[in-house]
Amino acid sequence: MLKILNATINGFGKWTDYKIDFSQESATCIFGENESGKSTIQRFILFMLFGLTPKQRDFYRPKTSGKMGGRMTLDHPEKGIIVIERFDEVKNGAAVCLTPDGEVHDEVWLQKILNGMTAKTYQSIFSFSALDLTEIRNMKDEDLGEVLLGIGLTGSNSIYSIERRLDMKIGELFKATGKKPLINQQIESLKTIDDSLKSFREKEASYRNKKEALMVSQRELSKHQQDLKVENNKAISIEKQLHAFAFIQDYHQLKDRLAAYPENIPFPESGIERLEKWKEALLPLQSEWNVLHENEITCTDRLKRIEKDLHSESIQNEAVALLDNQIEVDSYMLELRKIKNTMLDNKRRIDEEIERLNIGIQKEEMESLELPFYLENNWNQIRNEKEQQKLEKEQLLVEHNQLEHEQKFLLNQIQQLENQLLTDNQVDELHDRVSAFSEYHLMEKLKQETESGKKAWDKSKAAKSKKASSILIGSILLALLLGIGAFIADLPWLFTVMILVIAFGTGQWLMSKRSVNEMDRMFQTDSQQSAVLVTEAEKVEAENLLELHYKNKNELTAFQEQEKLGRVQFIKWTEKKKQLDEKARRLEQQIHQQYENFPYLERVEVSYWPEFFHKLNQISKMLRERQKHAKQAAVLEEEIRDFKQKVDRFLEYSEIDITDKSDENKLHVIRKMVKTQDEKLQEYEHYCKLRNELKDKHQELRQKMQTYEIEIKQLYEIAEVDTEELFYSHARITKERKDLKVELEKTVAQLIKILPQGSFQQYTNNTTTEEELKIMQQQIAISVDRLEEKVEKERETIAAIRAELAAMESSESYSNSLHRYEMKAEQLKSMAKEWAVLKTAKEMLSETKRDYRDKYLTKVIEVTTKYFKELTGNRYVFVYAPTENHPFQVETYDHIRYTVNELSQGTIDQLYVSLRLAISEIMSEKHGLPFIIDDAFVHFDAVRTKRMISMLNQTAEKQQVILFTCKEEIAAVSTMKRIDLTGNLYV
Repeated sequence: MLKILNATINGFGKWTDYKIDFSQESATCIFGENESGKSTIQRFILFMLFGLTPKQRDFYRPKTSGKMGGRMTLDHPEKGIIVIERFDEVKNGAAVCLTPDGEVHDEVWLQKILNGMTAKTYQSIFSFSALDLTEIRNMKDEDLGEVLLGIGLTGSNSIYSIERRLDMKIGELFKATGKKPLINQQIESLKTIDDSLKSFREKEASYRNKKEALMVSQRELSKHQQDLKVENNKAISIEKQLHAFAFIQDYHQLKDRLAAYPENIPFPESGIERLEKWKEALLPLQSEWNVLHENEITCTDRLKRIEKDLHSESIQNEAVALLDNQIEVDSYMLELRKIKNTMLDNKRRIDEEIERLNIGIQKEEMESLELPFYLENNWNQIRNEKEQQKLEKEQLLVEHNQLEHEQKFLLNQIQQLENQLLTDNQVDELHDRVSAFSEYHLMEKLKQETESGKKAWDKSKAAKSKKASSILIGSILLALLLGIGAFIADLPWLFTVMILVIAFGTGQWLMSKRSVNEMDRMFQTDSQQSAVLVTEAEKVEAENLLELHYKNKNELTAFQEQEKLGRVQFIKWTEKKKQLDEKARRLEQQIHQQYENFPYLERVEVSYWPEFFHKLNQISKMLRERQKHAKQAAVLEEEIRDFKQKVDRFLEYSEIDITDKSDENKLHVIRKMVKTQDEKLQEYEHYCKLRNELKDKHQELRQKMQTYEIEIKQLYEIAEVDTEELFYSHARITKERKDLKVELEKTVAQLIKILPQGSFQQYTNNTTTEEELKIMQQQIAISVDRLEEKVEKERETIAAIRAELAAMESSESYSNSLHRYEMKAEQLKSMAKEWAVLKTAKEMLSETKRDYRDKYLTKVIEVTTKYFKELTGNRYVFVYAPTENHPFQVETYDHIRYTVNELSQGTIDQLYVSLRLAISEIMSEKHGLPFIIDDAFVHFDAVRTKRMISMLNQTAEKQQVILFTCKEEIAAVSTMKRIDLTGNLYV
């Protein structure tokens, strides 16, 4: 069987982020009061299995969540565990199915594993509620059995209404002896129109002859018009030839001139332009070649003069090194000034911070102060814990006030509900009133049966009395005869027989009389029995009061449970208070420990300890930075003294004498010497590079010149010439031949525009002269005039015949009648076709019902009988299927049969439930889907409710069962797994 394991509702109706677990048991009872969301959960299950339309999804879209949909896990007997996901914003609400093999499937796959089951069919077979019998209860008694059979055997209650609509539609179309049906009316109308058409048919012969003459004239006219069209085409063709005659002569002349040139003249494409281009490109290259050669000689002379003025490389390197060090020394001096300024600034800031703290700590103490790495966390923890305890105290106070308010509200509600409850005597009285109503109607029925029995007894009593009197009279007469015979024949034993006969007759008469009197007393006694009269309104009022009483009782129980939970919450609140007090005591111990370690903390609030730690840490850090800067300043001063000594040694080694011996002047002399040497080296490198570039350009120019010379040579080879003069001669001949071809193509294009399509070769090859074409044009014009006269004559003949026909057709009665007859006949044909289709559909529907009923009826009735017998405690032992003239019947254990309309409302519901369970059991052999029931036991008493729950548990062994109920008494007796929605009324 297919089983629902669990479901997660992310958003559907009033439910958001709600989970339901069905995995433990196959039978589940979902209990909740009205408006608690039971129907929404049931609809969510159908949505996950079969989906919803966009309009239906909008109805169930949650107002407190952006998601609409959820997940449901199934246990399929073949596919294993399947997870179905449906979300409105994903694939337009289509299903996404996840299987254990990692595959993802779509909606089509889901419908396939559900064997094509739809939501409507599922609700008709595997789901029902007490409302499903509403339509059945309103139907006539003779129709009830047929409708029940339609629901049971087709899974839908629509077969009955479809069959009724078919019968009504067929009757509206046709009846054998009727006059109002549409087809009967149409037949009568056709008969009337046919009678009026007989008078018009006599004139049809002459009309037909004129019609034939008209057709002959029309054929002649068509023939003459076709001939005229041919002659006009010939005239147009000759006119085009005359118009194109001059172009054709030009075409032949150009073709002859083009034939005078050689067929193949070798010459390169755009040869003249390419030759001029290469020549123009080669001329500046030759000039540039000469300039480069002169520049190369000048560069070589300049390099030789520079080499004489350069210093030695070792002196130059040492001077450069000193200048590089001088840049570093300058940075040292700048950094030294910055460090000294920073030290002064640090001293000022340290003094200001210590003074700002104002806690009596001295600078010397700060220098020796040690702050462990864990101290900040400890102070932070103490502050946070103190603030947390403050918040918890406030929260406990709010919670205490809320609990007191809720407790007062619950006690007030309990008091109100207790005041609204009925006393036990009042409840018993209302139950007696409902029972008295049922007993009264039962006694009325028995009284009617007694009256009919009494009438039959009166007839039987008269017959019995007459029979007993006859036997008594007969026995007396026989006794007299026997006495006379005994007296005459002197036979004493005949007197004994006589006495026996009289005793027999008298005894028979007395016994019959006694029996009649007893029956009379029994009927008299039955007629005197009566029940207390209770009206329908009183019975309904009693039921409403009982329902309100039990509802208040359930609500009272719920409020009492909530009041107990409130007392438990008070106990929990007291425990929280004790725990908070213990935390406060431990926190005070930690604070005093910090005071002992750091006495100056007593002058600082606990909430400022972390900031105070950061201030102390900041001052300590500034002190360490000041010491670090003092060490850096000493190192920098040593580096500057070493550099000045190196500068003095270099000047002495280089034998450079200066008058101003300041540090800045010494470095200026060295810098100037290095700059002069660098400028000469740069100049030397520049001329070396220039000379190399000139050599490279010289080589590059040589290659470019060779490229152009090769291109020019290739042009001569293509034209098969050796000189420039012959090359230009070939170019001229090629241009003249090309111009002739272009002019010939233009002439051909003009001829193609003038001449008919596809006739170019025909006209250019034609040798007819211009005079011959003009003669042919005149002959065709004469032929066209002759044909136009024939066409006009035929048109006049046709006009005359049409005038005569118009006169005959001036009266539209015949055509109108004929048109009406054809329309009526077509309508009759359409109606007859519709009637045949409906009749066939009716027969097919009846045949299908009979076949389906014959196939499943016996099995369904057997299973229905089993369930109904068990549900009624063997009171009813058999259920009879409805026939053509009778609805469902049930038979009691003492072999008394009742029709379905003779049963009480509760028994009708129990019969319907038994039938639906039977259908589900049979259908589950193929589908095995979960069985859903929604409060279908409202008319069941306590005993039959327990039996129903037991039957559902048995069904759950083969098929999953989900029961929705708002009745606490049903949920209380149920042994199923219970899911309580009472605490989720405002999800």
